Amino acid sequence: MSIFSFHQFATRSALLLSLGLAVGACDKAIDVEPRNAVSSSTGYATKEDAAAGLLGAYDAVQSTDYQGVGYSSMVELIAGNITHVGTYNTTYGYAGQNLLLPDNVQISNTWNIIYDGINRVNYLLEQSENITDPAFPKLTTQGEARALRAYHYMNLLSAWGGSENGYGYDGGAGVPLRLTATTAVGEQTAPIARASEADVAAAIRADLDFAITNLTGNSGTRITRNAALALRARFELQMRKYEDALKYAKQVVSVPTDFAGAALTGTTAPDAIWQVAFSNTDQNFYAFYWYPSPGGRNEFNPGQSLVSAHPAGDKRLAINAATSPAGTTLKYTRTATRDDPFNAVRYAEVVLTIAEAAARTGDLATATTQLNVIRKRAGLANTQATTANDLVADILLQRRLELAYEGIYWFDLRRTNTVQQALPTYTQTFRNLFPLPQREVNLSNKLTAQNTGY
Repeated sequence: MSIFSFHQFATRSALLLSLGLAVGACDKAIDVEPRNAVSSSTGYATKEDAAAGLLGAYDAVQSTDYQGVGYSSMVELIAGNITHVGTYNTTYGYAGQNLLLPDNVQISNTWNIIYDGINRVNYLLEQSENITDPAFPKLTTQGEARALRAYHYMNLLSAWGGSENGYGYDGGAGVPLRLTATTAVGEQTAPIARASEADVAAAIRADLDFAITNLTGNSGTRITRNAALALRARFELQMRKYEDALKYAKQVVSVPTDFAGAALTGTTAPDAIWQVAFSNTDQNFYAFYWYPSPGGRNEFNPGQSLVSAHPAGDKRLAINAATSPAGTTLKYTRTATRDDPFNAVRYAEVVLTIAEAAARTGDLATATTQLNVIRKRAGLANTQATTANDLVADILLQRRLELAYEGIYWFDLRRTNTVQQALPTYTQTFRNLFPLPQREVNLSNKLTAQNTGY
């Protein structure tokens, strides 16, 4: 079934609630149940129900407030890769100044859609246990679903969790950990305290391990084994578990030798491992926010610090800061159809993960070789770095330039504890973590604690 059918089948995910930490009311997903809908009181009875439910789970990622533009654009604005030049001053404008507050609408919307996605997965996992059809691919269905749940919690933890100096430190803040479905107001919707960062990390690892064991495949618009391995490597790098990051990244199936010739936008095989796909009827808003009229509203421009960071001769400059029209990017261009894919996982990131993890664990030869793969592809000469520290610095620069506008750089700054060094005007270190939506804190009677400082 085509991934472009997400919205058509989303109602079959049988969700009654879109919840985060606390929910004050029951919002029906639909008022009149269409023929292809399955209510939570009926549940999933067939493999077709589960297949549609899985599409509904993927559909959450496509939301405008998630990877349809909101989540990654917010963190790129905060990191300075994007400059806000539009009129959404109280949402994206505040993000661009790192002045997000708990009552910011975009913060609330993004938090809610991620938890909505988690709830869709939880419901699918529970209901899939009831399907007895021997033709039902239960383990692969659950593998994709659990990888999605891990992806959601990775994104929640990246933005709202950890500590001011990074991730994986004692006492790091987590997020509410919900691993069972919510289908009715009552005990299921009762507020819960935030789990520790360590507990959320354990859940992420368990989900990804299950996915790695039960999935196959290298790339596509659905999560494959390769994508699950790459996500695990990303997570271990963020948690500063460099040996583990190297172990998982090395298991990602090598791409063909034509990787060096793949489009620098990262949107084509063999670079694209997992792309969130969109269509003319299932649109995203990236090009709309980047491009001027007609077709867009030009809210975003390339950040000047990003533009200046490109070395002479870097082919990625023309991608990250297009000149026709000025102030745009070639990563998102389809203003008419709004169906640019979003790169959730790329092989270029895996190469750079191997390089960094190798450098941090003393294998400078591997680090140098992998770094030069990316540099050569970008039209640059081999690195001149010879020490571990210099190699890591070059690798981090290449990550910024290679993965621009893909929601990575801010979390690189956080995990390396260099936010204040890279962005010296950000003197309030508590803002290295996003604020929880104020409604979540209020409805829980502060059982769910706000991040310190807000």
